[in-house]
Amino acid sequence: MISQSVWVFGAVAVALVIVAVSVGAAVGRARRLDRLHQRIIASREALSRLLLRRASEASLLAQTSPFEDGGAQTMLDIARATIHDDGDQLTTDGLDRRTTASRRADRVEVATRLERASALSRAIRDTLTPPVRAQVTADPHAAARLEALDATCYRIELTRNVHNVDVAGVRALRSARMVKLLRLAGHAPIPEPIDFDDDTHIGGRGY
Repeated sequence: MISQSVWVFGAVAVALVIVAVSVGAAVGRARRLDRLHQRIIASREALSRLLLRRASEASLLAQTSPFEDGGAQTMLDIARATIHDDGDQLTTDGLDRRTTASRRADRVEVATRLERASALSRAIRDTLTPPVRAQVTADPHAAARLEALDATCYRIELTRNVHNVDVAGVRALRSARMVKLLRLAGHAPIPEPIDFDDDTHIGGRGY
């Protein structure tokens, strides 16, 4: 009888340990998901600010003396269009809780914004060729603006890469059976990556 009680006690203890471990693992995954969601939102906000800063810096640079012949007009026009864009949403997944009910209109707006970001990257890449860069750096004032633009372009690449890595991490976590079964992600939508051309150097990233 005593032996049977010991076995029952041992089985209960093992079951409690398994439950505790499972609960701990579930809580850990839920917290990690929440942290990743918050990081993704922060990355999007930072990326939106950086894209606006890049447009401002590209606009200022396009108006400096090396470009008086109009060679940077395309870069200037796209930069100004970006500056005058009132929106800052870069996805339509609704993770940041700003997506409106008119999802179709949002998708068109976001697609246009991302294409404009790609167009500005191409304009910067096509305009700031190595010979033009050499010409720009001959002017200390213009060189400072070029350095600021390059720094912002680098930060855009870095921020977008970090964002997309976090998105991939969330998607991998949410595909786990435990996460699906226990609904550890709550009602948060599955995040989308942010894809646009962010390479601003001829022949690949030159940073």
